[in-house]
Amino acid sequence: MSEEPQFPPIPDIGDILERKDSLVERITSVLKCHSCNATFSRSFKKGDYTFKKLKEETCKECQKKGTLIIEEIFSEWVNPKKEK
Repeated sequence: MSEEPQFPPIPDIGDILERKDSLVERITSVLKCHSCNATFSRSFKKGDYTFKKLKEETCKECQKKGTLIIEEIFSEWVNPKKEK
């Protein structure tokens, strides 16, 4: 007869919850200028949504106002201790 398979240890649920408490969610908006096709990102601001036209912000490349559109919004979990 063969031996029973050895499974890896299952982590405690407390370890998983503590790990999530140490992470911080960072939300980023990706902007695109329709004049020069430059793409750049900035921190999410309240009221952002995809395909929103930003009339008050200027492009970093061509310096034109009112040509930016939010193309994408994404979030990621980062460890603030490792970010420095």
